[in-house]
Amino acid sequence: MRNNRFIYADPNKCIGCINCELACSASHMGVDIDVVYDMLLKKEEIIPSRNKVVKIEGKTTPMQCMQCNDAPCLNVCPIDIIKFEDGFVKFYEDDCIGCHSCEIVCPYGAITMGINTKPDAPVSKMVALSCDLCGGENGKQACINICPTDAISLIDHKYFKQMQETKS
Repeated sequence: MRNNRFIYADPNKCIGCINCELACSASHMGVDIDVVYDMLLKKEEIIPSRNKVVKIEGKTTPMQCMQCNDAPCLNVCPIDIIKFEDGFVKFYEDDCIGCHSCEIVCPYGAITMGINTKPDAPVSKMVALSCDLCGGENGKQACINICPTDAISLIDHKYFKQMQETKS
């Protein structure tokens, strides 16, 4: 069993500011966060974020890929563009055909479909988006770096399991 790393957000610390969403989009678009914020305000276009702040039972938290050990998305992809590499589940978005299979089977609802902005999109104008740990590089996660309450951290499944056991 792999001990995958994933982004963990503490709902007791999250204030729902959506800075993590904006930072994620800015990081993947290669622009400054102010550009993404302006896009959001002007509603110019859909902002492709790989996380989404949700509110459940009065608490907010970003929903992101949990980097499953037996990732259903990886197993269901008909063209094999989802792979386990470098310690995380990686989506090769450029080759995605937009079939929605991965989105349907994700047990966490952490995969969304975004508009494929590449002019040579293979089949569909849609592409699967999922947290890629900002390329898997520890310390480079845009959402962690911008969180004003330190609610977001990079942990592994072993540590997560220990956290759950101490809560019970």
